[in-house]
Amino acid sequence: MKKFKSYLFLFLRIFITISILYILFKKSDFEKLKNIFKKISFPYYILALLSFNTFQVLVALRWKFICESWGFRTKYFFYLKTYLMGYSLNTVFPGIIGSDILRTFFLTKEGLNWKKASLSVFFDRMFGLLGIFLILLWSLPLFGNFLPYKFYSFLLYLVYGTLLAAILANIIILIILKFYSPEYLQPILFPHNIKPLFLGFIIQTLFVLQFIFLGKALHLNLNFIYFFVIIPVVSFLAALPLSISGLGIREGTLSYFLSLLHCSLEYGISLGLLGYSLILLSSLPGLYFYLKEKSLWKQAS
Repeated sequence: MKKFKSYLFLFLRIFITISILYILFKKSDFEKLKNIFKKISFPYYILALLSFNTFQVLVALRWKFICESWGFRTKYFFYLKTYLMGYSLNTVFPGIIGSDILRTFFLTKEGLNWKKASLSVFFDRMFGLLGIFLILLWSLPLFGNFLPYKFYSFLLYLVYGTLLAAILANIIILIILKFYSPEYLQPILFPHNIKPLFLGFIIQTLFVLQFIFLGKALHLNLNFIYFFVIIPVVSFLAALPLSISGLGIREGTLSYFLSLLHCSLEYGISLGLLGYSLILLSSLPGLYFYLKEKSLWKQAS
């Protein structure tokens, strides 16, 4: 029954992905799409790829800092290799092998207890989300005036409300710490949360830069400062488990936001597909590590 639900969920994600892409391509001009892709500037594409891979390297470092707040020590390469394996499997086999489960499994195997291992992955996700909100904290009031008023107001309340709640929660927990020491919450408490929070901000900035470089690769005529509003929102929506690696949702949301800035649908689709090509290319190292690990398991057995 559990396996049936897993495959049903995967089928729904595939259906959503195909449906959104079908609608987008049906509305687009194929000739214009072809001309956009023919004029891609590859130096900017390479810069985008470097930004994306630097972002992955820093995610592994953030995960390491989280685990070290419990006094757990292991080599950085373990975190990088495990993160890349989870990322790749989630891209190549979406919905079949959960990246978070794989990361938890390998961390437990490395010596950290299961509860802390699973919390480390959850906290890593949480710091990633806070990184998105930290960018929107300054970009929304400065450059978000192109958004529809109701959506703009909702985002402002969401961002400022979440960050305020996080600060208040930290203060309350620090007060409780005087009477009780919740060891499992150590990574999200001051001062242990400073490095992961800072890395969360840097990682999301690199994610925005990746799309700025892709926009330049497509010769998109736009003030790219708006990407500091658009990309964090797109990043959040594409990360939701609604489609295959965000495919379809990424292209749809990019097309919508760019249309608010008077850019054609074809640029939103092109930008999203180029972003997905970076995901596919960047999944190759993790796939190599996974196949290597699998080969070692077979030899051991």
